[in-house]
Amino acid sequence: MICVLCLALPGPAFAASELSFDASAQPSKLVLGGKNFLASDASTGFNLRYSQGREVTNTRLSQISRSGNTIKVSHPDGTPEFTLQIDTHPNHLAIHLLDAKGIGTGRNYSLSLELDATDVAAYTLNDLMTVNAGNQRSRGRGRTGASGNQTVLRWPYLWGRPRPNGTRGSVVLYDNRLGGSERDAVLAEIWSVQSHAGHMVRPAGQASWTPADVLAWVDRWAAKFSKLATVSVGAKNKAEVYEMTDKYFIPSGANRLYMFPSVWRGEYKLKHKSNEGVNTKVFPNGKSDLIAYSEYLAKHGGHLQLKSLVPQLGLNDQRYFSPTYVEPRLLSWGSGTLAEDIDPSATTIRFRRGPGHMWEISDKFTKCMRIGNEMIQVNKISGTDGELWTLTGCKRGHAGSTAKSHQAGTEMIGAVTSYDFFHFADDFGQPNSLAEEVLTAYGDFLNEMNVGHLHFDGTHTMPECPWYLRDYSDFLYSRLDQPVTGSIVGGSVPANFEKQFSKGKAISGQTAYHLLRIAPRLHERGRIHTELAPSALDLHFDVSDGVRIGSRRPTFCGGQSGKILTLEIMNHYGLSDYAFQLFKDWVELAPVFDEEDADYVAGFLQKRGNHYTGEDVLVLSKNEEGNYIYTPHRVMGQTSGRDPLISIDQEWGAVPRFQNIKSPTTLELHNPYAQQEPQVVIRVEHGSAALQDPLIKVNDGGVLSIKGEVQPNEYMKFEGGSTAQIYDNNWNLLRSLPAVTQSFTVNKGSNAVTTSAGRGSKTADLRVQFITLGPVYVLESNKYLQ
Repeated sequence: MICVLCLALPGPAFAASELSFDASAQPSKLVLGGKNFLASDASTGFNLRYSQGREVTNTRLSQISRSGNTIKVSHPDGTPEFTLQIDTHPNHLAIHLLDAKGIGTGRNYSLSLELDATDVAAYTLNDLMTVNAGNQRSRGRGRTGASGNQTVLRWPYLWGRPRPNGTRGSVVLYDNRLGGSERDAVLAEIWSVQSHAGHMVRPAGQASWTPADVLAWVDRWAAKFSKLATVSVGAKNKAEVYEMTDKYFIPSGANRLYMFPSVWRGEYKLKHKSNEGVNTKVFPNGKSDLIAYSEYLAKHGGHLQLKSLVPQLGLNDQRYFSPTYVEPRLLSWGSGTLAEDIDPSATTIRFRRGPGHMWEISDKFTKCMRIGNEMIQVNKISGTDGELWTLTGCKRGHAGSTAKSHQAGTEMIGAVTSYDFFHFADDFGQPNSLAEEVLTAYGDFLNEMNVGHLHFDGTHTMPECPWYLRDYSDFLYSRLDQPVTGSIVGGSVPANFEKQFSKGKAISGQTAYHLLRIAPRLHERGRIHTELAPSALDLHFDVSDGVRIGSRRPTFCGGQSGKILTLEIMNHYGLSDYAFQLFKDWVELAPVFDEEDADYVAGFLQKRGNHYTGEDVLVLSKNEEGNYIYTPHRVMGQTSGRDPLISIDQEWGAVPRFQNIKSPTTLELHNPYAQQEPQVVIRVEHGSAALQDPLIKVNDGGVLSIKGEVQPNEYMKFEGGSTAQIYDNNWNLLRSLPAVTQSFTVNKGSNAVTTSAGRGSKTADLRVQFITLGPVYVLESNKYLQ
């Protein structure tokens, strides 16, 4: 039997961990913290997968040898051969791939280790590998796979170069059955040990990183983010920044202020600015003004979130591109040589591809080439199935460089671009690393700004190697000396290992990617189904979707995903005060939102894609006793079932349910609640005739009669009483019209509802909503607010 024994560390006397293999390289024992996790009849081990097109071959690696804490496993013939290091610690063990021989470039191979082990947590230390534990697959990003009967560790990127510490993919295993302080102690051991070994990053400025230091840091991190609420600010100048801060951020009790890059930097895509550039139209003195603003926020318990695309190099960054210099350390999609001499005016270029690996040519990434100190933008590449390619429609002297004459045989190197900026190579740990140079400057800038959140936008366009994003985010995290949260589009960053601890999990709703969005926006005609300014019901449904997803972070923002709130929106949106009060209510409620209340919300929603749909809107308000209550509002649908449910647009928020009709029209609508007087919302569409003296009839005798006209692009809203309110496109109150009702009630079940005009002969194009209310629910969360 080959046995890799425990390497004891100083400290408390914990039981050892161990991973053993028999003579045929099958795992025979897996001990974590003194407990055995391997099934007694285990028949798993190392497997090598080779794929060529649709042909796949799997080979068991059954030959094994040991030297200290390293093992070598190979094919019975001796090759391919893989060297792994297994480091054992009191409560976890780490497995590192060190070397691979006999697989050529490695691009057709992947290695796996299968363990018949139950209740094992597997956490990848880098994205050169993936884990599949308990049937929960994790493609890197540090996710923890856990539970189940089998743990599969995979090294799919054997073609990747080793990391700076010499490893080619690392993972830690620990006991997933532990909870609370016991689990936290193991996680603290992992972060301390693996950080000192160079396999995990930790915050900057932490000279000591013992398990006790780790737990103290996690306490500090959790305290900062246990209550998290965000206000987005979009301002045109410095005065507006402070006006919005004083009017919306400070009074709301929020503690994170979000700025879009067009506000703080002056551009979204890097063209004229550096990653650390500051918009002098908003902050006239540049960085010093932004620092002063950050300090102002800190006095009021707040910190900045500066949204940005992933840091890269802009086309006009003169530190890297000029008439006499083009940065050579860019990410390359391939290289070769110039096949024929060219002068500065040539727009068709012949290129001879080199012997190395070439990316698949695409319009998205492979449209630039560097030759000497000239950058060339290529319109079209043809002949790529052969050795000699033709580049046509070339723009010479691209990115501020100078068009020059070049001789045949001169090296040409492809440069990867997206969003019109250049990508730097994954050269972390290499001499003169461009990645480290750029991210060090950006990290130092974020430290100066007291930024509390890192967001890497546009990662879906990053064409780099699969492990690059994690290297990138890990390095930047390691430059920051204050607690931060982090995210990429759709998820979090693994550098936030704090989230694995019990206190991190307890506030996962606050630090998760999704949010409780309260998002005013103005009407914008032609924006498909989201052209309408949101109604009060739309605001509430958007929040319920966030609750159901699991978010507990209220965010007061512009109506589109990633957009900002402006004074123009707040000054012209008629429900601004209502929306702001709703945000303040959720700032108070979200940190203590009870699971019973979450279950109540779940009962009204159905999953569709990444979001939820439903027929009811849960309107949050307070009763006479000052307790928070939910009142279900049903936008009645047709009994035929033809009306879609209320849904969420990923970018724009709630998509309401309504019926598009022409007056007069009778609808058969279903009311699931008790008999009651319905609320009515009618919008006269753009280009329609006015609706004169709106007349609503229900069943055999119920009538709502309104005196007056509703013009195109206006809403009429009736909520009972003797008047109906008329609003403009943005829910600003314009006037009131007299209303008279007679037996105006809908029954539980099916109802015939007719909408017509009391006078006039022209047909009006309408969007209508008939709304009934369900029983009030008093939130359990109120008990935490007494």
